[in-house]
Amino acid sequence: MRVPYSWLKEFLPDLPPPEDLEPILARLGLAVEAVHHIPAPPPGVVFGVVRAARPLPESALKVLEVDVGTRQVTMVSGAPNAREGIGVAAALPGTVLPDGTELAERRIRGVASYGMALSPLEMGVGSYGGGLLELPADALEPGTPLLQAWPEEWVLELELTPNRADAASVLGVARDLAAALGLSLVLPEPEVRAEEIEFPVAVTVEDARGCDRYVARYARGLKIGPSPLGAQRRLLAAGLRPINNVVDATNYVMLELGNPLHAFDRRAVGEGIVVRRAREGEALVTLDGERRALEAEDLVIAARAGGASTPIGIAGVMGGANSEVRPDTTEIILEVAHFDPVSIRRTARRLGLATDASYRFERGVDPNLPPLAAERFLELAQQWAGAEVAAVGVDVGGPKPRASVAFRPSYANRLLGTDWAEEAQLEVLRRLGCEVEGQAEPYTVRPPTWRQDLAIEEDLVEEVARLVGYDAIPEALPEFFPAPDNRGAEAPFLEKARLREVLAGLGFQEVVNYAWVDPGDLARARAPEPVLRLKNPLDAQKDALRTALYPGLLRTVEANRAERNLLLFEVGNVFLEEEETHLALVLVGPAIPPVWSAGFGEGFYALKGLLEAAATRLGAAIQVHPHSHAHLHPGISGTVLWNGAEVGWIGQIHPEITAALELPSVFAAELKLPLPRAERPFTDLPRFPAALRDLAVVVPEAVPYHEVATLLKDAAGAYLEGLEVFDVYRGAPLPAGQKSLAFHLSFRHPERTLRDEEVDAFMERIIQAVRDAGYDIRG
Repeated sequence: MRVPYSWLKEFLPDLPPPEDLEPILARLGLAVEAVHHIPAPPPGVVFGVVRAARPLPESALKVLEVDVGTRQVTMVSGAPNAREGIGVAAALPGTVLPDGTELAERRIRGVASYGMALSPLEMGVGSYGGGLLELPADALEPGTPLLQAWPEEWVLELELTPNRADAASVLGVARDLAAALGLSLVLPEPEVRAEEIEFPVAVTVEDARGCDRYVARYARGLKIGPSPLGAQRRLLAAGLRPINNVVDATNYVMLELGNPLHAFDRRAVGEGIVVRRAREGEALVTLDGERRALEAEDLVIAARAGGASTPIGIAGVMGGANSEVRPDTTEIILEVAHFDPVSIRRTARRLGLATDASYRFERGVDPNLPPLAAERFLELAQQWAGAEVAAVGVDVGGPKPRASVAFRPSYANRLLGTDWAEEAQLEVLRRLGCEVEGQAEPYTVRPPTWRQDLAIEEDLVEEVARLVGYDAIPEALPEFFPAPDNRGAEAPFLEKARLREVLAGLGFQEVVNYAWVDPGDLARARAPEPVLRLKNPLDAQKDALRTALYPGLLRTVEANRAERNLLLFEVGNVFLEEEETHLALVLVGPAIPPVWSAGFGEGFYALKGLLEAAATRLGAAIQVHPHSHAHLHPGISGTVLWNGAEVGWIGQIHPEITAALELPSVFAAELKLPLPRAERPFTDLPRFPAALRDLAVVVPEAVPYHEVATLLKDAAGAYLEGLEVFDVYRGAPLPAGQKSLAFHLSFRHPERTLRDEEVDAFMERIIQAVRDAGYDIRG
């Protein structure tokens, strides 16, 4: 939002100089991105009037006869709007333009050109360079130096937060400064000479939810031409290109008051205006020349003819080319409305059409501003275009009441840690335009309708703090007494922090990926299909919420193909039927990178070992049971049990997936958080010796380790302290398809030393259980 200082000073005559405003606006939450200085036009640029214009043969150029006061000179111009009867900024020979170009008399295609007629860009007062700066022919006496009527300007470029729609106007910024500095605010009071002219069309609002107020006015007898020099100066400083006096008047009022307006050529309106939703198959060529296909959720302005109506504008976004103001327009229907912000936002995003109007309507415009904005436009239309204005107009929906919010100064002090006086807080709210009722708290506060962001008590507290000044809040730590239901609230955060610390200590690097992903990435990784998708995503490749973390890590691996080893992890939310927090791990290449020799620790067992190490450091125990998963290698795939509870999977990403992504072998795991805790009772160090035994069990090759280990533990009884496999053997004299698993078994009694016969009995039970299961004991 660009705010010319001279325009702001019209509302606040006692305004401090521009260099003093930056810190004041920053304290008010209206951050100043930059302060621009626009110099006056260079000396040598004078006001000229084009008395004649003729084409230069065999070119797109024109020869202009320009009256510069003392004489009439010839200038050659290629501007498309160069024509007889307009005022121009004429730079005479010897003038040095802002870009450093020094003009001189020269010949162009055999014609002497005495200087040149300038565009706003060439004159250094705007960014538009596609045509001449077009001024009214009677703006000044020909030959008058333009710097006399076009002084230098300072422009404040503000960065507005989405909630401060009221500040998207000169008046809105002036209101805030007046409230903060205690200045008198000069409000516009339009004076319109209205006549008893019949309002010529009917206005129907079919969708009151999408448009809860629609003001329409009628003017005739307009003479379309350039806007006054002062108005163009302000529009250019604010970043808009002057077009003609009627269109410029709508933009001028929008910038000044904050309510977008639109003027329809009366000839395009037909019998009347209908505000409705678009119908299937409808389309509209907008003012930018693009054909826009409309959908049923789009709100449109349509012209009625007979029993049908045809769109002539996309409500709150852009008008149609079929109803624009043209050089021969003499009658207009003015629209000043209040549209539903959500509806406008959806339409603008879907069409990819961001305009000054949609910017304001999306954030919320004052619903009680349209009558004032209409009067202000009509005043300018009379002054700039000689309009005759009908006294009667249309106001569908009518004025809107103020909302009521309860306010307690004591609550504000408690939230802010202050002891500000009650009346001082109420006075701040009154300066902002609020009505305050009541003799004691809670007071009833009615915020002005231009502050639609003031909806709850905390909003009012924030306004008090903002206006009094955040620097006035004492720098003291508040006393903190945790409520019973808040105790332990930080536990999930601390658990994740500890998990990150442990994984980083094991050599993992953390990755943070977007939660919005391409559904194609999920499908390629064989992850669950997305449950939630955006209708109008900002990025067409990221329109679904992820259902797993590992596809994002695969993308990270893909982006780092040059790395020979990667050890990555991510902690983040996934979105299935319910939102869950997951941990994902990825290993590519050796776990320990190569330095002088080959790396160390690769594949499934390396990743499993790292996961076991992490569990040990977190005081947990894990098991991995074989289990097939669609996205994992059929033979290298398992389910992870953490402290006995199933929490996720581990394995090698299916070779078909990695081949499609042109990746090497990738080993991954994904677990659901929080990880289950296990009771860890305190026990004394053992005081009695353990009894050790070894046992080799012969089982078929397909029988997994955990199945045999479970069998031994169940048969051993309560005094089995430890079970550890120390050898796996295949080959003679074992039959083909058999393997031998050799175990160390440790038995210990907590209160005495076990006797040999007791341990032998335990071993007999184990051997019998092995044989009952159909397995054998290796001698």
